[in-house]
Amino acid sequence: MTENLVARLAERLADPAALAARVMAAETPELAETRSLWHAQSLADGHAGVAMLFASLAHDEPGYAKLAHAHLSAAVTGVRRPAREGLYAGLPAVAFAARTAVTRPGEYAALLTKLDAQAALLARRLVEEDAPRVAAGTAGARMTGYDVVGGLSGLGRLLLAAGPEHRATTELLLAHLVALTRPVTEPGGRQVPGWWTSDPILFNEPDGIPGGHFNTGLAHGIPGPLALLSLAHRAGVRVPGQEQAIRTIAEWLLARRSPDGTGWPNVVPLEAELAAASGTRPDLADARTGWCYGTPGVARALQLAALALKEPDWNRQAVAAVAAVCDRPGGAHAFGDPTLCHGLAGFTTIVTLMAREPGGAELAVHIPELAGSLAGSADPESPFLWPSAEPGGRAVVHRPGFLDGAAGAALALHFATDSDAPHGDLPWQAALLLC
Repeated sequence: MTENLVARLAERLADPAALAARVMAAETPELAETRSLWHAQSLADGHAGVAMLFASLAHDEPGYAKLAHAHLSAAVTGVRRPAREGLYAGLPAVAFAARTAVTRPGEYAALLTKLDAQAALLARRLVEEDAPRVAAGTAGARMTGYDVVGGLSGLGRLLLAAGPEHRATTELLLAHLVALTRPVTEPGGRQVPGWWTSDPILFNEPDGIPGGHFNTGLAHGIPGPLALLSLAHRAGVRVPGQEQAIRTIAEWLLARRSPDGTGWPNVVPLEAELAAASGTRPDLADARTGWCYGTPGVARALQLAALALKEPDWNRQAVAAVAAVCDRPGGAHAFGDPTLCHGLAGFTTIVTLMAREPGGAELAVHIPELAGSLAGSADPESPFLWPSAEPGGRAVVHRPGFLDGAAGAALALHFATDSDAPHGDLPWQAALLLC
């Protein structure tokens, strides 16, 4: 059943021009207010993300390689680059997708040489923009400067995969993230962790949180730098202070869980952080149960840190937190959305990865139920089999893409049911900073 679902979706996504036309025809002004349904150079909703589905399948079934190439070509032919680029938008997104599509030495070499250089240039610019603030110890980190989706954590994962040619930029980037963990003085005169921000969490909340906050989501918060610093450490790419930075973030996250110790909030507001720093555990509501925010994404970042620094107790706590999510009433059926970002596909992928690590074997028992529920959520009448729900369940949207669309759901299902399938040097899960 799984193979049939994935193959059926692949057939519906095969033609780049027809797919783009179909999706853009469904665009509405209401959807465009938050995020448009399609941009060719988007890893979330575009040819770059769809290419990753075909690239992943091509490592086992070479016939899909032509379709991956077709979508990569569509992503760079006659396409205007977006105003703001990062791992999920623009040339870095295409570079990441192309790297996952490499099946033999030298493939896509010319394209990757150009695109990796653009990603390195963008990373250096982000560091240079923020370096004076960091050097002065001034509070006010920008989430878009350091996060996974548009900032240094995502670009760093791409450059880590690019190898020695871009090692200097990778080390510059890592050093900047290390500096992000040093304490700063917030506008009220109190010393706080260096990732304090006054940024709003959502575009429809432009005033942000009074007093600022500390973002705890893997997509936009401090778990992103934790994951990258840990992955680089495991890969032998290290800069001064990196180990201490990993410890600082990991210990902070472990001390900012919900009172029962099993979950994390979306953010820790300033007042809650000040209370926590004085020894009072903040009573904050759990976040989404997803990759972007909530226990699954945070726990995987902590597990990566535990494996990097050989801290088995961190690993036990991370695995226990995810196991507690699996044991919640409703289990896999409690998810209202099947996709990677904040839905069942993301959770299934994280559980599958964590179960395969040392100390994670207890999670393996949950994978068949999660995979079965993900397969069962496919709707043959939906244009792309897996319709997605906007956060809050306000509406059903038909997205074919990677992050919160059908391609990501199919990748998660394929991985959970055949996690030993061959893949290239850069697995698709790395786009989520999960490996």
